[in-house]
Amino acid sequence: MEPNNPLRSICTVLSCLSIVAGGGGMVASFGYLASASMEDITAGTSGFIAGAVLIGSGLISLALLVTGAQTHEKQAQ
Repeated sequence: MEPNNPLRSICTVLSCLSIVAGGGGMVASFGYLASASMEDITAGTSGFIAGAVLIGSGLISLALLVTGAQTHEKQAQ
């Protein structure tokens, strides 16, 4: 994939949105973790784990996109 490919830009934006959505989900579910109800704690834990998965997958995809662009630039030289 060339560095100026529009698909690379779209994937970069989507991976950044995944990181932001994961962080927002973790912040939103943090309030449920402080509850006294076991159901709320379970719901908060599920949201917190889902947010962590979104952040992790966004970071992995962003790292692959960045290293792929750097590798492509080195091969072009």
